[in-house]
Amino acid sequence: MRSEWKYIVSAVVIILIVIAIRFFCISSYRISTDAVGSVLQTGDRVLVNKLHSRTNPGRGRAVVFRSTRSDASGSMPLLLNLCVGMPGDTVRITPEGYFINGQLLQSDAEKTFRILKNVKQALLETMQQLDIPLRSVSEDSLSLVIRLTTREETMLRQNFYIVSPTEFAPEYSFDYRIVIPYDGYEYTPDAVSLLFYADAIARETNGLLQVDGEQLMSNGKAVERYRFASDYYWLVSGNADAIDSRHLGFIPRSAIDGNVWFCWFSKDKNRIFKVLD
Repeated sequence: MRSEWKYIVSAVVIILIVIAIRFFCISSYRISTDAVGSVLQTGDRVLVNKLHSRTNPGRGRAVVFRSTRSDASGSMPLLLNLCVGMPGDTVRITPEGYFINGQLLQSDAEKTFRILKNVKQALLETMQQLDIPLRSVSEDSLSLVIRLTTREETMLRQNFYIVSPTEFAPEYSFDYRIVIPYDGYEYTPDAVSLLFYADAIARETNGLLQVDGEQLMSNGKAVERYRFASDYYWLVSGNADAIDSRHLGFIPRSAIDGNVWFCWFSKDKNRIFKVLD
């Protein structure tokens, strides 16, 4: 009788271990994008290490994460990108592209456009429908200045019939340096950096802190300093049409499932049973 109980207990322990591994440590995913085509391709099946550590998510690793913006169905889709910016790194954004630690990471840089205000409302409604975030640089009595990636510009030109060359002309160049937030980072709000930090701050505070013009506000009062409560990452795709930090901004650690570490199925025999460093 004791031996039977021993087998039963052993079986229960094994089942619990399998469940723990499946739901808390390792999960299998099917790749449905070519966002990191040099590493993985559509149809590949991979295992993802979900145990967060100092190196998970890690620099240069393919990571699975959940979008910080909902899709047309209202859900937060799972995405795959390369992790290139770690908490505390400085992202430099220029007309030539994105730089982290002096290395050019993305040549599909944003361009700045001046939009006449007579089409502002229709433009904003179209951008919302296309899930294009508003990155406002400045606004005056006649126009609104926004930043768009090449992909976003193309989407707008295809869907916003009012746009004409005179209403949608490239503006001045820019050069921003933004620190990727980390847990404990004390931030002093300013007009430019608020464009990049606003979404992260709103999520951390459940909307209690909001951007009003060029200031961070709380109950009608300007906030002079803000301390971030999470680590964030900058994720990029090798595919110009894929969604990444150019569109979503900084990705919180809580949205990242983990590093992709093992490919257990692929049409490419060179990737089958391959450990991804």
